[in-house]
Amino acid sequence: MKPAQLLFAYQRLVERENALRNDIERIETRLAADPEVVSLEEALARAVEVQDAAADRLRESDRLREAHRTDLRDRERQLMSGRIRNPSELMQMSDEVQHMKARFAEEEDSELQLMEGAESADQKVSEVTASLEKARRDAAEAEPPLRRELKGWLSELAEVEAERGEVWSQVPPAAQAAYNRLRVQPVVAALVNDQCAVCHVTVTSSGRQVLRKGDELVFCENCGRILVPA
Repeated sequence: MKPAQLLFAYQRLVERENALRNDIERIETRLAADPEVVSLEEALARAVEVQDAAADRLRESDRLREAHRTDLRDRERQLMSGRIRNPSELMQMSDEVQHMKARFAEEEDSELQLMEGAESADQKVSEVTASLEKARRDAAEAEPPLRRELKGWLSELAEVEAERGEVWSQVPPAAQAAYNRLRVQPVVAALVNDQCAVCHVTVTSSGRQVLRKGDELVFCENCGRILVPA
């Protein structure tokens, strides 16, 4: 193979190597922690936090309502005991009892809303828990084929790395230096219909003649890439 062809083959092996490494990283990341499982675990933690907060609010509401219920009963017993004979005091206490009853009724309505919120939070926890359990089962079922796929890619990667090294060793030092010097990607471009396949600029006839011989590298006059016959 001529230098440009060797570089083109090397470039394709590098591209395949990079693609394999990306696939391997993706599989290894998924095997370490399935993204859906992680997402649902985070969702469950948030749902449990909401559930705990709703339960705390409901318990505090129960405590306050029970305290207010006790106060109301005490006031009602005092009002009905007959020990208070002063009309103004009786009127004042009666008004106070009515206010306490009205507040207690409002607290009961609020408690119903808190109970609905707590039930909704409980339902959310149940739903996310069920989804998480399913995701964990699915991840467990998917693990064996993923590991087989990973094993195949690791084997192919070793072969590609070995072949890449072998091809590179056949590239003349001057061509290696030219390849490493260029900062465009891809470094090597095929010549298709007398045009650079990347920038589509037509190559001169003299450049095409040098390409046909293949002993020297030909660079695209527009983008600077190394050209190789298609």
